[in-house]
Amino acid sequence: MRTFVIAVVLVAFVLPAGAFEVFELNVPGRGYDPSWPPDGSPWHTIRPPEAYCTDVAQTDHDDQNGDGVIDPCENIQIDGVWKHIEWIGPTFTISRPGAREPILVEPIAGSRQIEYHIIFPPEAFCVIVHTDQPIVEVCQYVIILEPPEYAGEWHVDEIDTNIHTNGGSPVEQSTWSQIKSWFQNLIN
Repeated sequence: MRTFVIAVVLVAFVLPAGAFEVFELNVPGRGYDPSWPPDGSPWHTIRPPEAYCTDVAQTDHDDQNGDGVIDPCENIQIDGVWKHIEWIGPTFTISRPGAREPILVEPIAGSRQIEYHIIFPPEAFCVIVHTDQPIVEVCQYVIILEPPEYAGEWHVDEIDTNIHTNGGSPVEQSTWSQIKSWFQNLIN
């Protein structure tokens, strides 16, 4: 029995408490604006893939430093669940002229201004694309130089505000944390 309890505790420590999530602020005409939107604002789920295109509502937020801007390490409440913000930045929706399906890309933090990674579609997640120039405005045309399957001319359709969260709550104890605590109390 003791071996079983130890094995379950080890599994609980290895498994993550929350999943990586990506949300895009869904306010028409807003564009990229890192200031906090009012509570009640709609966000569009990009990741995880099984929740793609799900609209959710910002029900609360904590602007920890009071500057009115969304910052990493602040928290947002989505549909009543607190989530820890790990990254904020622009999402670029780009499409090939004449093509129906766009891709969504984000700049790679700390890289040159011409490197982006794909965040949608799911099968291309994290593929790095290199452009001939930085993406700076809607209706701009850029050339993707590599990888070959994405090479060619692309049109910038939209630039929106995007956040990455860890999917967990910094405030509310997750189910795994509760299970780990229960087992730790059982062993001690």
